Amino acid sequence: MRRALYFAVLAVACGGNGRYLGAALPDACEQFDVERCAGWMAERDLIAGQLDSYEDPVLRAYVQGITDRLARGSALRQAPRVVIGDHDGTYAAFGERIVIGRRQIERLGSEAELAAIVAHELVHIEGRHAALSLTGSSTNADDPLNRDDQTWLAVRRDAEAIADERAVLLLERAGYVPDAMERALAAVLEADDEEHPPRAARLAAATKLAAGRTTGFEGRDELLAKTDGMVVGRNTLLGDRVGDAWVVARLGIALDIPAKHVVRIDGDALVLRRGRSVLTAYSIGSAWANELAASLVDRADATSALGPLTVGIAPDPQPATTRIAKLQRAVRELLPQPTAGTQVIVLARDTGALVLELGAATDPYVRDHWLEGLRSATERELRAVEPVRIELEIAEQTAPVRVLVDQCADPQAALFLDDPDRLVERGSKFKCTSE
Repeated sequence: MRRALYFAVLAVACGGNGRYLGAALPDACEQFDVERCAGWMAERDLIAGQLDSYEDPVLRAYVQGITDRLARGSALRQAPRVVIGDHDGTYAAFGERIVIGRRQIERLGSEAELAAIVAHELVHIEGRHAALSLTGSSTNADDPLNRDDQTWLAVRRDAEAIADERAVLLLERAGYVPDAMERALAAVLEADDEEHPPRAARLAAATKLAAGRTTGFEGRDELLAKTDGMVVGRNTLLGDRVGDAWVVARLGIALDIPAKHVVRIDGDALVLRRGRSVLTAYSIGSAWANELAASLVDRADATSALGPLTVGIAPDPQPATTRIAKLQRAVRELLPQPTAGTQVIVLARDTGALVLELGAATDPYVRDHWLEGLRSATERELRAVEPVRIELEIAEQTAPVRVLVDQCADPQAALFLDDPDRLVERGSKFKCTSE
């Protein structure tokens, strides 16, 4: 729902001259093309604002090829652009873009199943469902934020059901096996939520829509070949604990964790507490780091052995009075950022930046003690945070995946990479994880 709110604000704000995350706004923003403007900014957030895109050109080209194939059977003039996100969750952004979450790809078992996930999002773009969800339930045409939430949720659920139904048709038109839709949904759907029909209902509907049609291209070997070596689970290169240090391999740095501190890992962020003193450390993209550093109050620049430093206080939000100001304020709500009034240190590196956010009540002695522990990561630490990856094994017998995973170094981890009941022929490949 937060992403929909973001796009609603963009509908009001988009347009006018300006820059976003170091790049000039595209013609779509100048021409009041709200959907393409918002789509460009969503991709810019992912790639330039955060370290949250999965950098695998071969995998991206593979998924783009699947998208191109599906789009030929749709009503779209051209295929949407594909971006691989280094996270869970897949969504259709405005501007004819589809963001495919890497952590969904890892759970699929064939190209047809991946095509089913892509087809669902392609239907959202084809039907302009994002725009409908913004405007269809508003109680005031001049204010897209003024809406009836229950009506909005009903529109969202209807759009999801429509996307499932038409995705089966697009699969068949593209030559994929239609019943891959049910298998794909079973793999990626977990807990129910209010924006989608219940999981059980979606699976039952997909089974009925496919009507047992199992003829078509499956492409299991094709998917396995492209995902061999892909990161599995959380990407530990963005931050992980190694002994008494927090290591961010993407930046090549480490932060020593003093003894007797309360330590909490919040996604890819580290939170340290000592009494009332709090430090939060997280990595961001270079473009967002530059803009964040420039916005700090009482700013001071310095150099260090690790790179340029900017120190200052996170500013209070300023009222947005122009379209471009509203646009910039809206998009920044989705980026990692410090709480207003806290002291911030931005350490710039070639591959991004580390942000250290110090709580307002942080004791200066504790703060200095923390900063003394900031250093380059050792080779041992960099090796230790190497993420788990997919490794293909050859089935020694014809059996379900749940039996074959006994061949893997970590059977429990491998069990979550495919349908446990999928039958694999002797001599065929299946997914395990690296040690």
